[in-house]
Amino acid sequence: MNDIAIKLQGISKYYKLYNMPKDRLKEALHPFNKKYHKRFYVLNDLNIEIMKGDILGVVGRNGCGKSTLLKLITGVLQSNGGKVSVNGKITALLELGVGFNPEFTGIDNIKFYSKILGITEEDLQIKLPLIADFAELGEFLYQPVKTYSSGMKARLGFSVAVHVDPEILILDEVLAVGDALFRRKCYTRMEEFFNAGKTIIYVSHDANSVNQLCNRAILIHDGNIVMDGKPEKVTAYYEKLLFVKPEKTQAVLREIVSSNRKKSSKNNNNISQHLDKIKKLKPYYLKGFESTNVIQYKNEDINISNPTLTTISGEIVNVLVRGDEYYYNVDYVSKSNYNFERVAFGFDIKTESGVEISSVQSALSNKNFFFLSKFRAMDTVKVRFKFHCLLNVGIYYTNLGVSAFNAGGQTILNRKIDATCFKVIQESSQIMGGVVKLVSEVRIISDTQKLEMKA
Repeated sequence: MNDIAIKLQGISKYYKLYNMPKDRLKEALHPFNKKYHKRFYVLNDLNIEIMKGDILGVVGRNGCGKSTLLKLITGVLQSNGGKVSVNGKITALLELGVGFNPEFTGIDNIKFYSKILGITEEDLQIKLPLIADFAELGEFLYQPVKTYSSGMKARLGFSVAVHVDPEILILDEVLAVGDALFRRKCYTRMEEFFNAGKTIIYVSHDANSVNQLCNRAILIHDGNIVMDGKPEKVTAYYEKLLFVKPEKTQAVLREIVSSNRKKSSKNNNNISQHLDKIKKLKPYYLKGFESTNVIQYKNEDINISNPTLTTISGEIVNVLVRGDEYYYNVDYVSKSNYNFERVAFGFDIKTESGVEISSVQSALSNKNFFFLSKFRAMDTVKVRFKFHCLLNVGIYYTNLGVSAFNAGGQTILNRKIDATCFKVIQESSQIMGGVVKLVSEVRIISDTQKLEMKA
């Protein structure tokens, strides 16, 4: 048990569901204890051991039981069966600000909250100025919490929690509080915890962050752990479950069971080895990962079909490795009885939030005003765009379009919004900020050292 931080044995949690409110009273007063409820299991006979030093990622669809699991570990909820064992001082960032007394001032709540988290009076005198400075609430720190916005409460809760020195830290999608500058400060503080060898349970819908930060991950589905293993494999199946059509969910679950049987999970609990390990990533195709909200603006009878991303060797992929080159292949099929002259083709790349970050058009290519001179009636044109993927990790969408240019200007023949989606991954050893890498050469000249370096 000394090497185990958290152990769950046969944990179950259910809620009683009644068809009508009065059924609760009827059940309570029934002389023969007749049951009027049915049980809804959030977690069912769950077992897991989390070792000291593990950075465990927890993924799963909304409502699968992730938050309930964390609340059982922290003691916020009591299970209906099984045993929870925790070996070490634990701090959880679940719902920031919960437990504050609205009538107390911010400073009074810091003192009250600190005692709940186990901070001694002596330590509090040292940490109080640090907590107040981190929260950035100014004079509002001396006002009742009932006057705070939800963001201000979250700032206060986060500031107190991160100044405790826990052995086990639990994070449940809490790093989206406050404005951009405060969120950046939160992430910086969290990076210190990740690098300090703490045992961390990290719940997130962001597969990229789980892959980068964690050395182990679990996938929860309908209250059960269906996969436990390397983050990149677990998150791949998580995204497959996330994007697959409902009628194909069971097929994916059977695939997960088959995968578990073929190779049992072997966890690497050495964090330094995990962080230092460099794995050569390869692009691949993730089944079921496709755009579900395609919108088409069709002015002429020209179809845009079969958009696919491929490697240079021709392998169809939708998970791209940053730094590699790819082709985007699209078929344009004319069903029209007319011929169109000076036709151009293009596609845009957007972030998940819809921000356009790149636009590629044959009319503005390196060939300068490269047009298809004539798109004949009932003809098929295959277009292949070649691009160098310099995007940061994340999920992206594409728009596709075809236009004709004449003396009257540009006429859009057809346009597809969110035609395809793809994700970008990178080596864990690489460091990059922003959305796209622009600089390909760096030159450093030192007058004092009389040297010049170029990279």
